[in-house]
Amino acid sequence: MSKYEPLPRFLGSVGRAAHRMSFSEIERILGFKLPNSAYQHEAWWSNNATGHSHARAWLQSGWRTEAIDLAARKVTFQRRGDITEESARPSSGGDPWGCMAGTITIMPDFDVTMPTGDDWNAEQGRLLSE
Repeated sequence: MSKYEPLPRFLGSVGRAAHRMSFSEIERILGFKLPNSAYQHEAWWSNNATGHSHARAWLQSGWRTEAIDLAARKVTFQRRGDITEESARPSSGGDPWGCMAGTITIMPDFDVTMPTGDDWNAEQGRLLSE
């Protein structure tokens, strides 16, 4: 059980599809202070379950975060429809580089650190449009 489990339990008792909460309300429900990153970075509140037990807790119970306001220290939890554990996992479509995984093969005898000898526009002080 995640230490963040009391939050989705509380949200489950809310009779509305959306619930706006202050960070201090969340801390009272959890019984501990949120980490500094929750106060400093909107990314902490992202709906990405990979490696984030706090996000996994609300996603797996059918909620997602919206309208994060770090200055006012408030966040809205929005109930999602038809949640399954599978749909609570992050999709690979959100990562623009992950889609490239496995598409490039570097031959064993190729040194990727060796200069190519080509002059790049940036090295010449030119923009792409010039």
